[in-house]
Amino acid sequence: MTTEELAESVRKSVPYVLGLRRKYGLAPCKAYPDGYAVLARKLIFLSIHSVPEKDIHALLTRERQLLELLNVDSVPGDPLWFEAMCTMKSGPTRLLLSGYDLGHPVMAPSIQTGLDFRDRERELFRSAEMGVDVLRELDRYRDALHGVRERIDRELPGVQAALKWTRHVISSK
Repeated sequence: MTTEELAESVRKSVPYVLGLRRKYGLAPCKAYPDGYAVLARKLIFLSIHSVPEKDIHALLTRERQLLELLNVDSVPGDPLWFEAMCTMKSGPTRLLLSGYDLGHPVMAPSIQTGLDFRDRERELFRSAEMGVDVLRELDRYRDALHGVRERIDRELPGVQAALKWTRHVISSK
């Protein structure tokens, strides 16, 4: 889809979408995959719930890093792999922004490591020796997700009240 179609899909203006892309470091492209619109919608929804930009950015960064450590990025081989894979699916086993299913509850204390979907050259040191650890990244992701969920929970009554008020205003035309 084009930038104009993406903006229409998320019900925002083109400048808003371009600003959102820059703000969160999303990849620019000429033809946006459907998942890109899904991710943009989720980012907009988080901002409607007054989740601070830094918290959204941290969650996005940690989710990408976690998926890279799990080698999920190796399947499509596309620079837009993250944006393309995003889905509106949600649940206790799915990551918030991408909707990727970990196969077990996200908030569980462990994860199945060592999954790889393509051949890679062997590194001189193991990832853990270089300071990269899936469990540590999952913990960091959980911390970020917990903060975002708490913020949404706090803001939900206000968002519901605003929606109720908006419906009242629209129905009284």
